Amino acid sequence: MKTRIKISLLVGLTVAATILFVLVIFNMIRNEQLENQAEQAIDEVVEANIEIIYGYDDASEFIYEDETESTYYAELIYLTEYEDKNNEYTITTKEEKIVDWYKKHPSDVMQFANIENASYFIKSVDLSDENGEYILLAYVNVTGEPELIREINIVLIITAIIIGIIGSIMGYVMGRKLEENELSQRTFFENTSHELKTPLMTINGYAEGLEKGVVTDYKKVGRIINSQTRRMSSLIEDILYISKVESGMVTLQKEKIEVDSYIQDILMPFEGIVMNKGIEITINLNKGYINADPDKLEHAISNLITNAIKYADKRIEIDYTDNRLSIWNDGPTLSDEELSHIFERFYTSSNGNTGIGLALAKEIIKLHGYSINAKNYNNGTKIVVNMI
Repeated sequence: MKTRIKISLLVGLTVAATILFVLVIFNMIRNEQLENQAEQAIDEVVEANIEIIYGYDDASEFIYEDETESTYYAELIYLTEYEDKNNEYTITTKEEKIVDWYKKHPSDVMQFANIENASYFIKSVDLSDENGEYILLAYVNVTGEPELIREINIVLIITAIIIGIIGSIMGYVMGRKLEENELSQRTFFENTSHELKTPLMTINGYAEGLEKGVVTDYKKVGRIINSQTRRMSSLIEDILYISKVESGMVTLQKEKIEVDSYIQDILMPFEGIVMNKGIEITINLNKGYINADPDKLEHAISNLITNAIKYADKRIEIDYTDNRLSIWNDGPTLSDEELSHIFERFYTSSNGNTGIGLALAKEIIKLHGYSINAKNYNNGTKIVVNMI
């Protein structure tokens, strides 16, 4: 099973199960509260009327209303001949239906009943004295409360389904990104391995030539080995550096920098390479100051210049105006896909380059709080750094 499907199912089911678990707990707690409140109301109204029931002299009238702090209103019904002796206590039509229901479901414990679209908790109370036994039926009307709980249940179930679906979709997207990232990493390391093998094979080849005495131009061999060693060292350093930046191990030591002279200094080491490739560089640097880490920002800008030199055909333009540095080269334009991925660490372009230098440049620039973007411009490619 693909990672995206596994994560989608895991997230969706986890979210839905969590909400349903909350729903079960809510029902248990609320139903218990409702039952306890109803029983409290019944017990208190019975207690409040106990003197009347036993016919004490100081009792003046039968108390139907719960005069305590009970949440619900409880009432009493007589089921014996006491009513016949005291005709003022005749029962209503509603109470007759409650009595009929109880006679069909006799019990000594409190029961829940639905009678003609109404909801009740009903409990019988047995009392006796020298005149005989009296059976009372106490009830509490809780109509609306169970219906409300059912509506809440429906809402929560629908919510669980919707959030579960959304969670599944998000899990699917996250899983797909993980798969893409895994594929990108694998491709990146394959390409990085290839790029490391190329200078190693070159060095190994010339080393074997020297060992066997086949190669005699020692100065040329030394230059080639030195060049390939620097290339390999630079790639390894960039990989290690970007890992440190992304893990938060790199901190900035900022200072005030005069940008025009700073960039001029960065360009100096590239003069030989530019002359050898026959590239014309146009430089337009206005004065300006920024707060930055000079060493780390130099690493980023050097990578951007190296990229421009690598792809330039004949011309490069470097401009700094109003805290915005732009580096343009007249190399081939990029596709929309390449532009959208150009700064990604694990992206491999159509020409097979890993783009590790641009990825590192972006991370350093972001660390400074700046932004960077790339676009096709004037039959070439322009990278713009906003140093604000």
